[in-house]
Order: sequence, then structure tokens, then C-alpha cells
Amino acid sequence: MISTGERVQASVGSLLSVRDLSIAYPSQAGPVPAVRGVTFDVAEGEILGLAGESGCGKSTIAHALLRLLPPDARVTGQVLLNGEDVLTMKFGRLRAVRWDEASIVFQGAMHSMNPVQRVGDQIVEAVRLHRPATNERQGQAQVGELLERVGLPARRARDYPHELSGGQRQRAMIAMALACEPKLLIADEPTTALDVMVQAQVLSLLKELQRELKLGLIFITHDLSVLVELCDRIAVMYAGRIVEEGPAEAIFERPAHPYSWGLSGSFPRIGDPEYRRAPGGLPGDPPDPQHLPTGCPFHPRCPRAFEPCPDTDPPMYPAEHGGFAACLLLDSKLNPEGARA
Repeated sequence: MISTGERVQASVGSLLSVRDLSIAYPSQAGPVPAVRGVTFDVAEGEILGLAGESGCGKSTIAHALLRLLPPDARVTGQVLLNGEDVLTMKFGRLRAVRWDEASIVFQGAMHSMNPVQRVGDQIVEAVRLHRPATNERQGQAQVGELLERVGLPARRARDYPHELSGGQRQRAMIAMALACEPKLLIADEPTTALDVMVQAQVLSLLKELQRELKLGLIFITHDLSVLVELCDRIAVMYAGRIVEEGPAEAIFERPAHPYSWGLSGSFPRIGDPEYRRAPGGLPGDPPDPQHLPTGCPFHPRCPRAFEPCPDTDPPMYPAEHGGFAACLLLDSKLNPEGARA
């Protein structure tokens, strides 16, 4: 049994180190905890996947990493980007960091681009802001190169967002995010609302660009089957916390937490007659963040819950796959039979 601080020490040379990040939104009934004590690292050239159901805190974390949350959100902890805490930066420094050192591809490209500005003008704006010496001719040439790098003809820079398909808009958003050559790219469910073929193309593009540019990449989705193909490591979130983390393939094939087991078992596998390890799906709904269950937050939905679960909030335990999981089944004192999820 180990605490979060003991589990992940700030790695020397880590591109991003998030430490004990907690985020709450105000409401008439009091603060709503969206993220609760999250800690993780991303190295240069590494892909980390954040997985979990809607409302678990994935997108809140993505926005917090670049301080894009509403001003009234209460944020504590540290977000160390190249050793510098984003949460305490003055605005001028923060503005310089955004897009230049770290950038984000937002969920829903149609709503993330200005509908009355041409695509190329929106991309070149970021270039000129961070590279003031860039003249108009150089800027337009760079925009054309960026669009071609993501698989779009340079001439589409003259189009408005509504003239592009969903997949083309997402590619344009990726081009915009890469305009200033950041070292960290945050992709917040970039394949949402795309059909399967276009989704595969966008994922292939991201992986190719990540490898070519040696990007640190955080990829956020609810789909574990996507993450196992793309990521080096996966962190599974539930009720605002990371409940399991470790090597991507191991978490998909041999999850240690019952929640991860339910997620991985909910996707069909072609050619496997027993393709659903969780044929009934996960029962119930995610908990209300203002009224979390006592003990383990997952225990009301957990098929493996036993006596200590309603009263004990589990820390992270070492798991057989080389990662960690917040599950009392891994505690040999509470579970002497050594049961595994």
C-alpha cells in the first residue's frame, strides 16, 4: 500500500508533472469536486491516455493544465510544465506558454473555431502572436505547410470552418495546435462525433505526428480500445480520481481494478466468441460528485465488492501488470485469498 506522493515522485526531466491536482466548481449547494488529488507524469515523446465515463473529470484536467477553467473554479496542487508551475504563472508568462510549449485540441472542432474567420487566418494568428517577426507571406506559407502535414491541401486555408467536413475540421484544429511547435499536445476526445473510418484516420495522423515531432501527448477518451492502440500508458479515472494506471496493453488485457475490467470488457472483439467480459455492462450510474459514497466510490456498482469496501477509501496498491490500482482486492491483509479483479 502506497500513497500518491510515494507512488509517483516528480521525475527529473519529465515534460509534465501533475501533483495532487484538485478542482471544484461553485454551486448554490456548495463546491462540487470534479477532480480529487490526481497525480501523473508525462515524459517527452510519451503518450498517456486518460480514460473514464463522462463526468469523471477528464476534460476538467485537460483545461486545468493550461488554466482554461472558469475563473471561479477552485484549483489546488501543482502542474509543472518543464519544472515551472502553470498554476502560479503570471498571465504574461502563461500566454507565452500556451501554444508555444503546450497546446490543446478541443472536443468538438466546429465549436472551437471562429465561424466567421477563414481557417488559415485562425492558424496564422497563433503563429504571429508567438513569432512576431513572421510576415504575412511567411505566415501563409507556414499555414500551407501545416495543413499539408495533417493531410489537407494548402488551398483549404481560404475556407471557412463550415466548408470543411468534421474530419477536415479536426485536422485543421490539429494543425493549429502544432503551429508553434509545442512539446506537449493535449487531445480532448478529438474523435468525438466522427465516423469510424475518419476516426481511424485522425488517430493514425496523431500517432504519426507524435512520433515525428517527439511530442508528449495526453489523449482523452472513454474508449479503452482506442487507447490501447495509441498509448504507452493508461490512467483510468472514476469519480474525479485515478483508480488505475499502468502499461496500456496490460490494463486492457489484465486490468486490476473492477472498473477498468468493466470498461475493457464492454468493447467487442472480432473473432472472439466470448468478446464481452462484462456482458451486462456496468450496473448503475457514476455517483453524484457532491454526494460520493462512503469508502470506495465504486463499491455500489462493483461486482467484486466485499466487506471493507463501504468503509475504506482505498489508496493505490502495486498491481501485477507493473502499475497501480486503488482496489482493496489487492490488499493481502484485507483480502487474504489474493483475489484479483
